[in-house]
Amino acid sequence: MSMYKISGYWKDDPDDVFVNELVLDHDSVPEGLVEEDIFYFGLSEQNIIDRIADGEMGIDEFVITSYERVENG
Repeated sequence: MSMYKISGYWKDDPDDVFVNELVLDHDSVPEGLVEEDIFYFGLSEQNIIDRIADGEMGIDEFVITSYERVENG
């Protein structure tokens, strides 16, 4: 199970940015967190890299501009 922090913006309002939102590569909430702490479930590192490359052309309602892996242990 891997966790990442992503930053980016919403496609419908590029001025509405988000920073260091948690995403998981799985769909279960890790111990010590609640579901509301998680921005998005099911994004692997490769998915994140692909979405950064896709930019505005991606399938999501938001654009990821950067990410970092979170050590969870």
